[in-house]
Amino acid sequence: MTHQHHLRTATAATLTALAAVVLLSGCGSDTPSTGGNVTVTVTPTVTAKPGGPTSAAPKAPKSDVVGRAFDFGVVTKVSTVAGVDVLELDRWTWTGLSDAKLAKDGVPTAPFKGAVPYTNQNAKLTFTIPVADGARILFSHCIAADQPLQTKSVKPAQLKGLADRENTVLVQIDSKGQATSIQNIPGCPG
Repeated sequence: MTHQHHLRTATAATLTALAAVVLLSGCGSDTPSTGGNVTVTVTPTVTAKPGGPTSAAPKAPKSDVVGRAFDFGVVTKVSTVAGVDVLELDRWTWTGLSDAKLAKDGVPTAPFKGAVPYTNQNAKLTFTIPVADGARILFSHCIAADQPLQTKSVKPAQLKGLADRENTVLVQIDSKGQATSIQNIPGCPG
């Protein structure tokens, strides 16, 4: 029960007792009243515990990818749950690579040119992946196939909304289902 509920209950009990005293004070005496006022002092007793009710601390985010070493797709949402960054990943398929092999070994991280080597077979299902403290997150951009990649460290929120041909990411996952390394797979202009 809340502190306010205990206070209301104690106040109601006090008022009931006070009403009974007033009613009983006018009954049972054959002698006329001396005309003096009667003062009754009541101190309510509060039995609520100090601090009142406490709300439960936010639960740590639950991973949907425990058991995988890698995952691949597009980040659709980034949030913070109980102080932990969390990705929602729309899982994509790498052409010619089974999901079991992708989950075990990942996908090639070299930039590609020409047609994209992946497809999105289900845009409605996403997977929750908490980001481990200290995870390495890299964004790479390809200006041309014959030039070096431009690569920089980014925050998880910067992974959402990347441009086409740069928006897929490879996520390396630990035994707890947390992302320890994330990098996008850039496509070079063809």
